[in-house]
Amino acid sequence: MGRINSFTFCTLNGFYKDHTNDIGWHVHGEEETRYSEDSLSHGNVLLFGRMTYEMMYSFWPTPMAQETMPAVARGMNDAEKLVVSRSLSSAEWSNTRVLSKNWLQEIRVIKKSKNITLLGSGTILTQLADADLIDEYSIMIDPVVIGSGTSIFDKIKKTLNLTLMDSKIFKSGSLLLTYEPKR
Repeated sequence: MGRINSFTFCTLNGFYKDHTNDIGWHVHGEEETRYSEDSLSHGNVLLFGRMTYEMMYSFWPTPMAQETMPAVARGMNDAEKLVVSRSLSSAEWSNTRVLSKNWLQEIRVIKKSKNITLLGSGTILTQLADADLIDEYSIMIDPVVIGSGTSIFDKIKKTLNLTLMDSKIFKSGSLLLTYEPKR
């Protein structure tokens, strides 16, 4: 049986994107890059919502990404990717498949044989959490506060009781917290 890990970053006041859907406030130093490289080396299937997919696709296949973070770009481009979308019928990024109507059921089937990492994608995060499908929450808290935005667990329908499994402090001041749900 595979596992689903959710990775997202947020501000100190709990927003994963600002009121314009921008994430330009996110801090990403050398340690965070090494963490990304290591995470991508595990061969997990990557899962995105449409907005996160479009943001990732606009950067990782580009020459700039390949020059500035070659190992991460290679990992992102080579990985098997799933995008949940009601509006996309196909995806141009290599190794990407679109899931639509019965996507939660498709994720359950995929999870039986593969590990999945959800990147960002707050709407998908809350739906997976409500369906009790997430096995690990990795949350990177950046040392920044913004005026307004969307909460990391916006629109969650149930209480999540979590156990802290690990924590890491980066030189940038970011803090990575890893939780597992109490089941």
